[in-house]
Amino acid sequence: MTIGSERRSPAGGGPAGLTAERPSIKPISPLARVASWPAARALIAVIVLFAISPLIAPGSISATAMSSMLPFAALTAVVAVGQTLVIMQGGLDLSVAGAITLGALIVAKFGGPDQLGIGGAIVLALIVPALFGLISGLVIAFFGLPPLVVTIASNALMVGTVQAVSGGYGGQVVDSLSQFSLSRWLGIPVLAIIATIVVLVVHVLVKAIRVGRRFELVGANPRAARSIGLSPNGYVVGAYTLSALLAASCGVLLAGLLRSPTLTAGDAYLLPSIAAVVLGGTALTGGKGSIVGTALGALFLGQLGQLVQTFTQTTAAQNIIQAVIIAVGIVVQIKLGGNTSRLKAMFTRSKT
Repeated sequence: MTIGSERRSPAGGGPAGLTAERPSIKPISPLARVASWPAARALIAVIVLFAISPLIAPGSISATAMSSMLPFAALTAVVAVGQTLVIMQGGLDLSVAGAITLGALIVAKFGGPDQLGIGGAIVLALIVPALFGLISGLVIAFFGLPPLVVTIASNALMVGTVQAVSGGYGGQVVDSLSQFSLSRWLGIPVLAIIATIVVLVVHVLVKAIRVGRRFELVGANPRAARSIGLSPNGYVVGAYTLSALLAASCGVLLAGLLRSPTLTAGDAYLLPSIAAVVLGGTALTGGKGSIVGTALGALFLGQLGQLVQTFTQTTAAQNIIQAVIIAVGIVVQIKLGGNTSRLKAMFTRSKT
């Protein structure tokens, strides 16, 4: 062999002893790509649940069963959409129960013609809880307090307000609100239509416009957002304010559905609002979320609750199932995300 010559591999792609071929990249199948979408996984879960429902409880997907389940699933979806926005910012809103109850009480107490009237009562029922959400967001964003601590305190304040305003007795809503909440349009419960509109509007705002994309960016990486001139504080405040506003809206609609809401009407929606977000594929570590997936998660929980009710009339079993789903969802999100710092920040004082 002459000096300067170079031994080549049989493939002619490089020197001997080195790998001649690059490892091939396996293409992702369309089915795997679709299954990777959070909303698609939630949709598959809903389809499977509805497919096995008749086998477990005949008649559970009849028109009558659906008309009784959909309104409550719709209310869960409305609350869970607000919860999704908060979780996308790496937080958790435990004050939605108080916001729902406060909104329901105000519209029931002051909606009569001799009071504020139904229009004025609805406006007040939305504004007051939203102010509590605004305050929570400001405290979390600018004082760095843990979201769990702040929202628990906010919930306690709203519960105290409910007790002070009610005097221990709930009110009864006017017939017009009750008729609206119980009404149907083309055979579909109006509450389901309202929830669908809320989901679609928020989905478009988050996914299709610049502010929404920045909202996801800030939630995923606040430090990177600051480096490009985006302030996370405004997005955090907005998330908690919108969460309280949507929870109050749920309270107004729930009051019309129940006619005489109790002073603990919102308690039943705290765990489902979180479970729906987890089932919908939104990571509890913050960042990107799926509004449509959250709505499908709420539908899943609504049908699941209806199935449980066929075996028992108590809500204990439903709460246990929802708690298990939340626990499993947290573990799965930690394993998949590989980052627990955002979850730890919920329990500890922020250092930023």
